[in-house]
Amino acid sequence: HRGMMGGLLDRARLFGRASAGPDLRVPELFRETVEIDHANAHAGGEGDGRRPLLAWAEAILEAHARSPTVLDVTWRGEEGHGSGPTRKFFEKVAAELASARENEACRAWRDVGDADGEGLFPAELPSDNEASARVLKRLGLVGLFVAKALQQGQKPGLFLARPLVKLVLGDDVGFEDVEDLDKQLAAGVRKVQEWKELVAGGGGMEEEERARCAASVNDALRMMENAEGERVTCDNLDPYVRQLEEECVGRFRIPQQVEAIREGIDRVFPWRSLRVFRAEEIQQMLWSDIEWGEGGLEALVRPGPTWPQGRRQVEWLRELLTSMDTRGRRAFVRFVTASVCKPAASNPIIVYPQVEAPGGGQHPCDGQLPTCRTCVNFLYLPNYSSPAVLQERLSIAMWEEHIAFD
Repeated sequence: HRGMMGGLLDRARLFGRASAGPDLRVPELFRETVEIDHANAHAGGEGDGRRPLLAWAEAILEAHARSPTVLDVTWRGEEGHGSGPTRKFFEKVAAELASARENEACRAWRDVGDADGEGLFPAELPSDNEASARVLKRLGLVGLFVAKALQQGQKPGLFLARPLVKLVLGDDVGFEDVEDLDKQLAAGVRKVQEWKELVAGGGGMEEEERARCAASVNDALRMMENAEGERVTCDNLDPYVRQLEEECVGRFRIPQQVEAIREGIDRVFPWRSLRVFRAEEIQQMLWSDIEWGEGGLEALVRPGPTWPQGRRQVEWLRELLTSMDTRGRRAFVRFVTASVCKPAASNPIIVYPQVEAPGGGQHPCDGQLPTCRTCVNFLYLPNYSSPAVLQERLSIAMWEEHIAFD
């Protein structure tokens, strides 16, 4: 089906953030429903005859790249529709693009690593032309996916490294931007920088002490040569440090990979239109941290209007969430919202009492699992008898995919 939306959208509505900038006139947008065959869409290759999820995603995104449509994704065989299944689509595609398995098949990223690390940064292109073409095509898909997610206000959970976003935006990248991408290399540069600072700070020393300091630094530098083949000493240390910093930054200059991502973005809207944002803002549009304090949880997890007074399960839930590590928090948020990103304050998780199943016993609800409705961020929580029971039952629901999806 197709429905219409359009008119005057400001940057906050277009990209899901507040802005003091001028309103933007955008073309009238249409909503279009796309159905994915859940039974035949899966992660990985086509060895079992099923179509990989990324193949579905690529076909859908390419078909709607130029079209001013807002995608509503549904999954065949599931009753859910609306924002929840659509978020699920974007999240699943983001997870595939960043997965170790996909990166092994197509070496697009230096290291997929920890999702809460420094973020994804493209690897060097393979020497083989065919493999290089596959990588550039994959990065083009990344750009297309990012643009469509931003256009629709989706936060898919794709964590791109800040230096990569800066390169795509055409911003200057310095040593401070890339040092976290290669900690071993950066540690060596930092050590030489410390020697430089030690020499520069020797003005307040006595002559004899300054001479000892210079001799110590020269001894540490004795095996080093600059670009001209000259031995590095205290006298030419300053330009040598600048040379090291530039070489470090140069290792992360990836013009072909950046151009591939830009070309993917250009298929939806001009990549230069993103230059109104800082790199950190783009990161937050695609990914969010999952940190929360006790006070923040009161705004994030709220009892619904029908929650019975006197029940303590919401209080227990907040205490449990406070004690969780990052992986557990993301699992909880994904369970309730179909996204690994923390929901906005304007769209919190609302907790409702779950209908009690018929049955006897002193605590009949302790055998029930919590359920959720991801399209509206609703969590239905049984009347558990203790925090320990809540923790056990919620853990089962969180980690067993689809077991408690409503």
